Amino acid sequence: MSIYTLVSHSELEEYLTQYDIGTLVSFKGIEAGVENTNYFVTTSAGEYVLTLVESVSAEKLPFILGFVAHLSDSQVDVAQPIANRAGQLFGELNQRPAVFMRRLSGAPLDIPTQTQCAVIGRTLAASHQAADQLPADAYQNTYEWSCEVRDRVWPKLSEHEQAKLQQAVQAAGELPWAELPTGPVHADLFPDNALFEGDELSGLIDFYHACSTPYLYDLAVSLNAWCYNEATQEYDQEKSAALLDNYNRVRPLNELEQQCLPEMQKVAALRFWLSRLRDKLFPKDGEFITVKDPNGKLQLLERLSA
Repeated sequence: MSIYTLVSHSELEEYLTQYDIGTLVSFKGIEAGVENTNYFVTTSAGEYVLTLVESVSAEKLPFILGFVAHLSDSQVDVAQPIANRAGQLFGELNQRPAVFMRRLSGAPLDIPTQTQCAVIGRTLAASHQAADQLPADAYQNTYEWSCEVRDRVWPKLSEHEQAKLQQAVQAAGELPWAELPTGPVHADLFPDNALFEGDELSGLIDFYHACSTPYLYDLAVSLNAWCYNEATQEYDQEKSAALLDNYNRVRPLNELEQQCLPEMQKVAALRFWLSRLRDKLFPKDGEFITVKDPNGKLQLLERLSA
């Protein structure tokens, strides 16, 4: 569980007066999640999720929440933000941007099945098709970000880790980023950010890493997350084929994307190795903090590079 900002019963009662979603019955912190504070909230009108956004500034939320709303309008299954009485998709609670969403049915996944991977492949491709209708605002230069975080964590790494990191960052800089199809993407579509009931997708959640970057990067993140088991260090080729084949049925990769996919999967492994290293070496303050082990992504990077 990650709870950075505590909320009292009276504070949440007062905040709810800005919405037409009933009066407060109960609430509790959500165990899943790493970078934001999340609560399940029960009101007289139903079940909701409250997110206090810790990972991005309020200035970025119009892009993020507007992207989510566009996906919902495009019939992509997502958890859509609820507007308050002023028509705004977020407010402020305890000096944090605060977003209410209706609680979706289903649960996040631990180990996804091959069928669930196929569903994610189709859904991800549909989200990229819908994103193509939007301007590529809020562009994230993954190579530049990797260089910045590399410089920050470098002094605390072993010689082996430094060598792997330098090699991976250099390879990331050699990809033809500007030539790849680009638009708004989720950028963090791990199995715990998709709610399922059996093999039926209820919706994608947690878009707070959303940015504009090559669609291929988003696909690579998902292939790594859904097809590699960090506990067993096994990459499931059948799950990978199911996800990729179903993606291609909706949005076929062009020739350049096909050529770059293996290298982009290394970039995606590098990205999350670095973010986990940063979080471990430079932890944020909070009441209850979850920090994921960086070694899982280093092992994946080494496997993809073998």
